[in-house]
Amino acid sequence: MASHKNKLELYIAEKLKRIDKYARPTRGSGANNEVEDAYNKYFIIEGKEKHSSDNVVLHYKVWKKLLNNVPVGSKRIPFYVTENKQMDKFAIIDQNTFFELVYKLHELGGL
Repeated sequence: MASHKNKLELYIAEKLKRIDKYARPTRGSGANNEVEDAYNKYFIIEGKEKHSSDNVVLHYKVWKKLLNNVPVGSKRIPFYVTENKQMDKFAIIDQNTFFELVYKLHELGGL
């Protein structure tokens, strides 16, 4: 039976299949050669649940580790997905990256 963590990784991968049909949870949660929790061609994702808390907290050392896992020259965007005890999910990205995405979406007529 899948753990909560595996359920979050599966959830992330299923959501990303809309833009990458090969999206999937990684083997061993970022172990081995895969640096993320859910593989896809656009993002490097770290997923964490906090099922004991109402709050969502981003630990700086986890964020720095995520950034350090982005290969040099990669265009993949790092982001952090977390889930609280109410099973609310949040995606956290760097504010510069957020605005780059917003500007690009606007240029493409999506906003």
